Amino acid sequence: MPETAKWNIGLVNHASRYLTVETFGFKLNADGTSLRKKQMWVLEQESDEGIYFKCHLGRYLTADPKGNLCCEATEREPNAKFTIVAQDGKWALKSAHNAYFGATGDQLKCVAKIGKAELWTVHLAMHPQINLKSVLRKRYAHLDEGSQDIKVSEIIPWGADAMVTLEFTDGKYAIVASNNKYLSAGGDLKNELSDDCKFSLEFHQTNLAFRDHQGKYLTAVGTGRLQTKKETVTKDELFVIEDSHPQCSFIGCNDRRVSIKQSTDVKVNQADISDTELFQVIFKKGSNKVSFLSSNEKYWVVEKGVVKATASEVTESGEFELEWHDTQVAFKTSSGKYLISKGNAPLSDASDEVNASGLFIMELINRPLLVLRGDYGFVGCKGTSNRLECNRANYDVFHMEANRGFYTISSSKGKYWRTEDDGSISVSGDQAGADKFQIELRGRNGLCIKSPNGCYLKGEQNGTFNAKGSEVGKYTLWEY
Repeated sequence: MPETAKWNIGLVNHASRYLTVETFGFKLNADGTSLRKKQMWVLEQESDEGIYFKCHLGRYLTADPKGNLCCEATEREPNAKFTIVAQDGKWALKSAHNAYFGATGDQLKCVAKIGKAELWTVHLAMHPQINLKSVLRKRYAHLDEGSQDIKVSEIIPWGADAMVTLEFTDGKYAIVASNNKYLSAGGDLKNELSDDCKFSLEFHQTNLAFRDHQGKYLTAVGTGRLQTKKETVTKDELFVIEDSHPQCSFIGCNDRRVSIKQSTDVKVNQADISDTELFQVIFKKGSNKVSFLSSNEKYWVVEKGVVKATASEVTESGEFELEWHDTQVAFKTSSGKYLISKGNAPLSDASDEVNASGLFIMELINRPLLVLRGDYGFVGCKGTSNRLECNRANYDVFHMEANRGFYTISSSKGKYWRTEDDGSISVSGDQAGADKFQIELRGRNGLCIKSPNGCYLKGEQNGTFNAKGSEVGKYTLWEY
C-alpha cells in the first residue's frame, strides 16, 4: 500500500457549522461554531479514490447501508470509506454505499442525491503560517520585492519573504505574502481581499492544488510567478505546505553578527544582516537540542573544536543544547562544552561554563507577521475593544519588529501591544510608548513571550491573555 497521506481538517456545512464529535458517547452533530479540538478530524487518504475520517477520540466516521452515521469504529472498515465528489470548490462525501453524507444540527444522514446539506467546506486545522513548495519545480515561494509578486524560485525558503500566511475566509483560502498583501489569480498582489484572491483547496495525496473562482489552478509561470493558468491539475499545479521553521540572527558580545559570509567558518564578524547572517533553527523532536541550517544549505558541525557550516545532514556533533540566560542564549555542544567567540576566529567549543564570550542575542527574523495560537485558540482583539484574548476561533495578524533581542508588536491599525497595570495586554500604544517584549524559542513551533514586567504572557480558558505567567509551561507556550 502507498504511504497514507494525513491532513488535520475541519468540515464545515452549508450553515457554517462544524462537524463535531462530543467527548462522551461519541455523539455526532453539526453544531460547532468554530474549529476546536472536538471539530478536528484527521483525513487519511491512501489514494485519490478512498478517504477516511478519524476524530479527536481516535474513532472513525462510518456510514451503514441504511445511511446512518456514527463515529465508534476503532479501525478502518468498509463502512468507514468515503469518496470525494468535487462540487465547485466544495466536497460531497459519498459513502461506500453510494449515498451522500449531510448534516444539519444533530440530524445526520446519507442520502441518494446531493443537496445543499450534502456540501462541505474543508478548513485546514494547522497554524496558518507556512512555506509553500512547488512539486514540479522543487522550489519555494517567496515575495519578490522588485517585481512585487510571489515567485517560486528559492531552493530553500530563506528569510522573512519566504513566509506565507493562509487566510481562511468564506470557506476559501487567501494566500498572504510577507508584506501582508493578497495574491490574486492574475499574480498581482492586492491590498484588499476580493473574490479574485480566494482559492478553493483540493487534496491530492500529500499535495494541494489551489483553484480560483473561475476554475483555473495556481501554477508557477515563466521565472516562477504564481498565478492561475490551466483548468486541469498536473504536477505543475501541485504544492506542498511545510511548517515554517524559525530563522534567526545571533549577535555576539563584540556587537557583531554570527556569519558565514567570508567562508564556511562560522564567525562573529558582521555588522549588517543578510542571508549569510541568518540561520534556520531546527529543534529535535522531544528535546531541547537544536541544529542550525545555513544559507549555503549546510548544517553547523563542530570539527576539531571549531564550528563550520559544511555538513550535508545533522550529526551528533552538529546538535547543540539551547540554553536561555535572561535575554541571551548559550549553545552547549555534544562534548559538554559551550561555544565561544574570540576575535576573528570561528566559534569554538572551548569553555566549560557560560561566560560573556559565549552569550548571544537571538533575533527571530522570519516572522514580520505574527499569528499566535495557544491551548484555547488564537490570540486576537476582543470584539471592538483593544484588549487581547486567547480563545478566538479566528486569528488576528500582528506586525513584529526585532531590535537587538527585543520586539515591538502592533496591529494592522498601527497600534502597539502594551501591558496594563492589571497585567492584561491591550493594543493601544503608539510606537514611542510601545512595550518591548522578549521572545524565547521553546521547542518545535513553540515560543514564550516575556513582558517588561518580567512575567510570561499566559492564556486562560476564559480567554484571558495577560502577563502573569511565572514559568515556562503549557499555558505560556504559543504556537507561531
